[in-house]
Amino acid sequence: MKTVVTTPPVDIALRTLDDDGRQRVHAWFDQLRNWDGDETVRENSYPLKDIPGVYVLRTNTDFRIFFKIEGDTITILDISKKQTIMASGHIAGVT
Repeated sequence: MKTVVTTPPVDIALRTLDDDGRQRVHAWFDQLRNWDGDETVRENSYPLKDIPGVYVLRTNTDFRIFFKIEGDTITILDISKKQTIMASGHIAGVT
């Protein structure tokens, strides 16, 4: 199992979600912990073209989770909803 660490922007974003949204995001964090054993989470994580070493997990909900892996640690860099990304003009390589 990997260690999942959140960054201050993620902690702030989590506070803006309702209880259901927070529970869903934390469930995805739990799946990321099992990166090596969870084929689904690996298949739905894509490297960002313009930011080397950073991945986006496209969840089966409207959340997108941006993270990097360094050894046994996954650092969650940001979370966003798909419609927010679309409204802001996209992030390269993310849909």
